[in-house]
Amino acid sequence: MTGHIVTISCLGYMAFFLFIQLGQVTRIVDTIDPNHMTAEQVNLLKERVSRSVGQWQNEMIGLAIIGSIVSIIGGIYTINMVIRPLNKLVIFANNEGRTEALPEFKSNTEIKQLATAITALTTKLNETPNSSNDD
Repeated sequence: MTGHIVTISCLGYMAFFLFIQLGQVTRIVDTIDPNHMTAEQVNLLKERVSRSVGQWQNEMIGLAIIGSIVSIIGGIYTINMVIRPLNKLVIFANNEGRTEALPEFKSNTEIKQLATAITALTTKLNETPNSSNDD
């Protein structure tokens, strides 16, 4: 999820950057008046537009690479911190806590809190039949 947020932020930056750059090109194009300009001036404006386009292409490629890397890292983080622990909890819940102990979670996240609550619940459920048999 973190990778997606950063990627969206990069896309926002790219959109803002393109807006600014397109404004500059619009100003350059608006100044072109072939009737009052020499060939040298027209060529200079063409060169500036070409340079700006080349710069955009390089920045867009760089941002695409950075966004891809961040997305991959975010995906790996999501798999390790969310999906795998949830899968362990699902397996534990499907076995109703009878065949194995609840897996240990190293980080202190909401998933660990959920695991602790499930452990308390299974302990409570396992104790309830025993206390009714004693009466």
